[in-house]
Amino acid sequence: MDTSDVASLRVMEISLAEVLENLLRIEGLRNERFFVVGGVVRDLVMQRSSMDHDLDVVVEGAGLEVARELAGSLSSTIVEHRQFLTAKIRGPFPGKKSRDGRSIDELDIATARLERYEKPGALPIVSPASIEEDLWRRDFSVNAIALPLSAYQEVIEGNRSAAQVEHRVIDPAGGVADINAAVLRVLHSNSFVDDPTRLFRAVRYLVRLSLHFDMPTLASFVEAVRGGCLATLTPRRVWNEVLVALDESSVCEVLQEFTDRGLFSDLPIIVSDDTTWLFESLERLEQLRSFIGPNAFFEASKLLLLANLSRLERDDVARAVHEGRRALRQADMALKAQKFPADVVTVSEIAAAYCIHCTDVLRERLQQALREAVA
Repeated sequence: MDTSDVASLRVMEISLAEVLENLLRIEGLRNERFFVVGGVVRDLVMQRSSMDHDLDVVVEGAGLEVARELAGSLSSTIVEHRQFLTAKIRGPFPGKKSRDGRSIDELDIATARLERYEKPGALPIVSPASIEEDLWRRDFSVNAIALPLSAYQEVIEGNRSAAQVEHRVIDPAGGVADINAAVLRVLHSNSFVDDPTRLFRAVRYLVRLSLHFDMPTLASFVEAVRGGCLATLTPRRVWNEVLVALDESSVCEVLQEFTDRGLFSDLPIIVSDDTTWLFESLERLEQLRSFIGPNAFFEASKLLLLANLSRLERDDVARAVHEGRRALRQADMALKAQKFPADVVTVSEIAAAYCIHCTDVLRERLQQALREAVA
């Protein structure tokens, strides 16, 4: 088999069962405890389909060594963040994509650790710890839960239901009770100040999971926003949180909540008293989401946000997020062109322009681009 044949057998996603089998083998050899943590466990307890296409694993021991061994077993790429004791494993992977749909495209492996922040908005300084200590450093109680890797495999293989392994969930902060009560509770009073990106994450969870703040968390949220902690984030970090929101199932609702709750008070990506134009355009785009696909939807949404900044003459903000000149030109073209240039053929650009202008010409151009994309 030549090199081209080997390349043809590499895929971006890999069977979850294969990953778990390799991890459990490594766990047995190293005599360390491995856990699945975060959103996957939360969604399992909530008995809802997970949005995650990756897996977060925490190792009580040397997480980076485990990551290297696993990456070698999977013949995959590894990116290490030694400062934070974490590593990311991503495709392409050898072999075929899982037929049952249980595949992942990324795997995060971390050493169980403690964090401390030298100043608000700074990146954390980390040190090894137990799984319980690791869970207590997390943002919200609903995320501060873990499941032994072996129990997670039993659920994935269909040998146990989520309810049957719930007693094995490690839950020092009472996250399961909060899930059952639909409560989003922050674990530490200074959590939002230490890391203001948690403000955005909290709002995404409120919308996606139909949760509500408990009163102390709401008070901490409001105090953090009014206290100016968002000013400690760079424009790019704020913009990244907006981009993450574009993958949510209810983009307009999440962005509206960002706006209404003052998360753009320092960096006016969306101005609260002038949202009609943007949200009408985004709502049209959401109606096209299933037709144009997730990638084009993401890119078109980004162009609409940038076009709105151009419309409001906030080029300073558009430049501050470092999105790049090409994206700014595309957004400006979508905003100003009633008839889109004939040489522009990407679905995302035409979709953004159509959602702004709603002309018959652009609708026909979009339909043509979609036909060409699947031809």
